[in-house]
Amino acid sequence: MKKLLYLLLFFSLFFSQEAAGKSGPNIRVDSNYWDFGKIEESQRKEKIFTVENVGDEDLVIEKVYTTCGCTTAEISSNRIPAGVKAELKVIYNPQGKQPGKDEKYIYLVSNDLSQPKLKFSISAEIGPKASFGQKNISKIPSLSSTELYERLGKEQKIVILDVREENEYIERHIPEAVWFPKSRFDRNDENVLAKLQDIDKETPLVSYCGAGHRSSYITKKLRQKGYNAYNLDGISFWEKKGYPLIRGPKLPASQEPAIVHLEEAYEHYFLLFKDIIWVDVRNKDDYSAGHVKDALGIPLSDLEYNLDKISPDKEVVFYCEGTWDGGKCDASMSAGRILIKNGFKPGRIKVFEDGFGAWEDAGYPVEGGENDE
Repeated sequence: MKKLLYLLLFFSLFFSQEAAGKSGPNIRVDSNYWDFGKIEESQRKEKIFTVENVGDEDLVIEKVYTTCGCTTAEISSNRIPAGVKAELKVIYNPQGKQPGKDEKYIYLVSNDLSQPKLKFSISAEIGPKASFGQKNISKIPSLSSTELYERLGKEQKIVILDVREENEYIERHIPEAVWFPKSRFDRNDENVLAKLQDIDKETPLVSYCGAGHRSSYITKKLRQKGYNAYNLDGISFWEKKGYPLIRGPKLPASQEPAIVHLEEAYEHYFLLFKDIIWVDVRNKDDYSAGHVKDALGIPLSDLEYNLDKISPDKEVVFYCEGTWDGGKCDASMSAGRILIKNGFKPGRIKVFEDGFGAWEDAGYPVEGGENDE
């Protein structure tokens, strides 16, 4: 019996020494927190954390992800040999964030069994441009769908401009709205500009698109020309209220782009399938401020003049602001229809309906910012 106990003790000591001699991968960082201090809402900041493998086996970085699209993180090497260091580069872009204290998190997942998911934190005190000696950007006057409907009910004289593309206008538009496409206005089309000639500059002029993004630009330009212009929240809000619409014929489903939503867009068309062209059809300023990683930037108003940038042999995913803010930006759907009209196969055209707002809010990969080269 004593011999058996001695034997068990021997093997126990032997295996514990063997285990102690093999520590495996062991992650160590110089710091896992950084405060950028007080920054402007338009500033882009960068921090590099040092990640070291102090174990005796390769440290494998399985995944790096962030909690917000305003933050991106990249590791310089996904496999770190024993005794070697790597850099975790974190970029913070608070564009569009509300002033005040902001804190974001970065997670590094590895094969270190003692701490398989390591958390990093960054923070900043975001100040508006005005607090740093810069001028405030004047807001564009706007109207809600309810306000417009009530004013029309009182028979007030109001000119309504639909600034969307022809296919959108034909599908549905607000009664008596004048088709005034942004794409042609941008190019100083004589026929479009002529529609302004008989409008008294004191008359309220309301422009709209799907969710107020394209029309805000038109409103700004019209006000610069001296018109009493307002931006509507969008036809999607008007439709939600059940207010009257003029509806035209619908295209058959076989001639329409396919709609994809957030999970499918990310997991299939971004992660799984690599031979995909992503196209951001918002304006250039929005694209520069931030866009889906590797996406082309072709504003909807320029699309028909840049079809050569899109291969007809590849699948294309269009997106705009989307549906994330309660409205519905139709620019991406319109872009898909333009391609189909120009001979592209409908089955290859996808519309990411949730849009960039939802993508960014989910913390999926983005790039851009005024400091990007």
